[in-house]
Amino acid sequence: MSSVTDSRQTPARSNRHRRGYLGRAATRFWPAMDGNSPPRASIVLMPGRGEDVAHFERVALRLAVDGYDVTFLGSAEHADVALAEARRPGAPFVLFGSDTGALRALELAGSPALRPDALVLLGLPLLHRAFAGEMPEGLPPRALPDLPTLLIHGRHDEVSPHHLARIITRTVRTARLESVPGGHRVLSGPGARLAAALTVLFVESLLQGNNPGSRGGIPADRPGAGSGSRVGVGAGVGAGAASRSDAGIARVADAVTWVPGVPRQIGVTMR
Repeated sequence: MSSVTDSRQTPARSNRHRRGYLGRAATRFWPAMDGNSPPRASIVLMPGRGEDVAHFERVALRLAVDGYDVTFLGSAEHADVALAEARRPGAPFVLFGSDTGALRALELAGSPALRPDALVLLGLPLLHRAFAGEMPEGLPPRALPDLPTLLIHGRHDEVSPHHLARIITRTVRTARLESVPGGHRVLSGPGARLAAALTVLFVESLLQGNNPGSRGGIPADRPGAGSGSRVGVGAGVGAGAASRSDAGIARVADAVTWVPGVPRQIGVTMR
């Protein structure tokens, strides 16, 4: 594993490493900064339209400081290798996607071979319209998978309007919607720090054995909870989780209950 070569970088930035197929710009790695303990979780970052590794630097550093291994996966090329390397036995495996990266995370979540433990989706495209000069591939999702899912949307997002995000959140009880200041590009806007903090609270609630959408523990028999990816009390969780702010975790763990009659298909095409 070779570090990024620029001696003028700050110590924090120099902690970014190439990983997997060395030399490929698509993959970067920030190891958990607590070298005395195994990583508390493994998080894979997936960019969207007009985004690159620089947009994710701040959130990746914050997550690494909190004890998580963080991998940036910039392209689909050799994604299976990078995703396999990103797993950590006994630690939650989380896909974190922004814009079309969120669509990509949803697609990967449906793969039996991958089986993530949770999803963090920023600015999930809910209208089929261009952003950064690109149209999303495929149509907006009709519903969310039955996984602990945190959706983070900018309050002034026109690509993923908040009211549509609220509707799709209600298609599954394991989802939670949070709004942050700014528009569609959360990580380069005024809500970036809050998005990082919400992600930490979300992952810590998993480590506490709580489902952020329903307050219940994650069932051991759900897809993705098998050997090597199971989360919850006694599944590779450090004792430090108990010392996290209960009030903050409770905020993220508030239940979101599906309301009968809410339409599950919300994809809208803008012409």
